[in-house]
Amino acid sequence: METMMNRRQFVKTAGVAAGATWLCGCEMTDFRGLSTVEAADAYSVSILGDTHFDTEPESVYHSHYDESNKWAKIQHEEFRRNGEMWRARCRELLASSARLAHEQDTRFVLQLGDIIQGDCDDVPTHKKMLDDCIKMLREPYPANLPFLTVVGNHDFRGKGAWDAYFQFAEPFMSREIGKDVKYPAFSFRLGKDLWVFCNFETKDLNPICDLIDADPEARRVFLVTHGPFTTFECGGSYRWRLGGRKDCEASRPRLYETLSRRHAVVLSGHTHTTNFYRHENRFGGFSEFTANSVWAKPELATGLPIQDKAADYGKLGISRVAPEKRKDYTRELDFFRSGLKEYFYNNGAGHYRLDVSDAAVTMAFYPGAACEPARTFRLA
Repeated sequence: METMMNRRQFVKTAGVAAGATWLCGCEMTDFRGLSTVEAADAYSVSILGDTHFDTEPESVYHSHYDESNKWAKIQHEEFRRNGEMWRARCRELLASSARLAHEQDTRFVLQLGDIIQGDCDDVPTHKKMLDDCIKMLREPYPANLPFLTVVGNHDFRGKGAWDAYFQFAEPFMSREIGKDVKYPAFSFRLGKDLWVFCNFETKDLNPICDLIDADPEARRVFLVTHGPFTTFECGGSYRWRLGGRKDCEASRPRLYETLSRRHAVVLSGHTHTTNFYRHENRFGGFSEFTANSVWAKPELATGLPIQDKAADYGKLGISRVAPEKRKDYTRELDFFRSGLKEYFYNNGAGHYRLDVSDAAVTMAFYPGAACEPARTFRLA
């Protein structure tokens, strides 16, 4: 089935393709950028969370891995996990997401960071891993459907990987979107809606707020970040998120207010869980949805909640935090706790579909390779 709008229908955008020619093997002569299209009032987006693409045997991408790395034991286990899940399960998940994109009107595919495992410790191998990953992920979707991704910590992990990733990401995303983009934060319009992407490890949240404030007429505001903005329940890494750094404490209240005044939707990954947060406060309110496509075990194809009410927020996480950090963790929870009205926590993996219209923004959660949603959340 034809998609509602694919790249061959876009207005031609020049000057952004050259830097991406080594990646994804697409014809460059007839490329159209996403932000140049006259968007319909209603549209859908295929969503993938973290994917941690890797393959078996481990030597394909990790033959140069520095074994002196103090995390080597853990990371080798991650290589094993990734290779096993991408042998079949994650390919089935991807196929189900793509099948829905063929059957239903879909504007683009959005992947929420940690698209690859990284840990190559060799620049040509890291670039190959990115290239192989993008080709594989986009192949089952409708031809020329735009594919967007946001930077995650694994995407630039390893020797030389920072430059290798951003040499890929900025020209690639510029080409997909149809305008020049550059981290730590950038934005584009899709019809009536403003989309903002950021590096979640940025030290200053003001540039994100400035991008949102610069477009007061946007119908919807979407903030795309790998690390969540809302404090999450994942043990000692609770500060490893957008705004969690000590450097960000001065600018975090402004982002909280900016998102709330615009009734924004935050889309994130990183935690390998599926979460929904709805905040209300004196400024208005915003929602956040965290997606996960790391289908590490068959039993994680579940839509059943572990926590399903706002009163439970933080209770699970406190048991995972070292005693000496619990005071700080509680302080980070409290920044968000008073305004939290809905909360869903699930450790499942799957794929998702975002539906946007004048009336509402909803997210459907498809556990594992399901073709029917287990639950649909109203985000706005």
